[in-house]
Amino acid sequence: MCRGPETMRKLLAFLFLYSLVLVSPLVLSFVVPSHLLEPRPFRDDLASGLAMVAFAAVLMEFFLLGRFRPVSQALGSDLAMQAHQFFARTALVFLLLHPFLYSLWGSRHLPWDTTYAQALRIAGGSWGLFTGLLALGILLSMVLHAVHRASGQNYDRWRLWHGLLALAVLGLGLHHTLESGRYAQLPLMTGFWWVLALLALASWMNVYLLRPFLQARQPMRLSRVTPLARKIWEVSLAPSGGRPLRFAPGQFVWIKLGGIAPHKDHPFSISSAPDPSGSLRFVIKEAGDFTETIPTWRAGALAYVDGPYGDFQIPAEAQAVVMIAGGIGIAPFLGLLAACAQQGETRPIRLIYAERDVTQMVAVEALSGSERLDDFAQILMVEKPHEGWAGMVGRLDSKGFAQALACEAVAKVSNRAHFMICGPSRMMDGVETSLLARGVPMNRVQSEHFQYDFSGRSPKARAIRRGWLALSAVLLLLSVLVTAWT
Repeated sequence: MCRGPETMRKLLAFLFLYSLVLVSPLVLSFVVPSHLLEPRPFRDDLASGLAMVAFAAVLMEFFLLGRFRPVSQALGSDLAMQAHQFFARTALVFLLLHPFLYSLWGSRHLPWDTTYAQALRIAGGSWGLFTGLLALGILLSMVLHAVHRASGQNYDRWRLWHGLLALAVLGLGLHHTLESGRYAQLPLMTGFWWVLALLALASWMNVYLLRPFLQARQPMRLSRVTPLARKIWEVSLAPSGGRPLRFAPGQFVWIKLGGIAPHKDHPFSISSAPDPSGSLRFVIKEAGDFTETIPTWRAGALAYVDGPYGDFQIPAEAQAVVMIAGGIGIAPFLGLLAACAQQGETRPIRLIYAERDVTQMVAVEALSGSERLDDFAQILMVEKPHEGWAGMVGRLDSKGFAQALACEAVAKVSNRAHFMICGPSRMMDGVETSLLARGVPMNRVQSEHFQYDFSGRSPKARAIRRGWLALSAVLLLLSVLVTAWT
């Protein structure tokens, strides 16, 4: 997403606090009076330092996907989810490294040597070694499974197991840390781990227990399910008692039908403007286990909503707006356009809307009321035109996007426009790359990615990965420096 001055301040504040939590165990170990602990080799302290930073990162993972609005507002939902994925890797690498750094490896000391016998007792005494290895094995399997999750695998089942295994890592990791950690034997450090672990547990309970309970008290109902195009549906929800949901155009919510099971909700962009009645409208494409059942949905069914989330909104300082939608990426723009029409927006707004063929295109003006806008134009593009098609022909790649930008309606505002992008990841990467190559500042290019990992090839995606690697390297360096100093 784009970063204005206020958003950048929020982002920097969050990164500072996040990093502070991760290095807090190192800081606490630094201030411990030296006479309280037996001296030991540098390698052993470095192993402990890496383990402490990594376990703090594991516990912070619960907050990155805990659906806390301050986090999503500071980072954006897409960046928060990417941080969750990336720093899980950092924690895993640190945890995999730390057992092999201990000086016990290759030691020539005899088992009955007092110093080494004590070290062995701390490392593996009681159940500490077992719970540590079990937590590490579970974390490794979670990361590998998340990275290589098969596309045909049931998403709800995967989410359920991911949540339950995360809880197991929390409990087993805490036991290992308190039982086997050298610094964790000190009251100050013990208190730190208990506080952070309990907060992480509270975040987990918020998502898996509290929110479903609150949703059950304020259900909504399906009021209408209408086909709009091939495999494209309009789904409307109406309140069934309780307070109406307050949201900003461009935000999204998590929806589940028929029950409050916490692992069965799915995210959808709101495609309507705020309505005093509290009604919500969504434009959804059949594209997975859940959405393929839309033809069977019937009016009157109970629905449960969690949200709103996201920050995909038109900045107040934008002089003009160019919206770029690929496929079902049109959904949030319908809500934004409807709100603009409702509020009497006078700034120039252009919509570039691309789809594989016209049978999957929705009627933008009918759904959003964009014809009421003072200065609006849409540029339609399809890969497979039918006879008599009057719009552009092509794919929204670098070539197709260049053609769309060259249209007179877009060209006359593009030099001062704010660009908003939503669609398939490959399309978004290509459009972002093209815009930045044309000299458009990054703070005028806004997008929200929900396909993560290392697939992104745009300058924005590479910058995010560089930031993650840099922060991981800083954490490693701090572990080495603090250990050497102590």
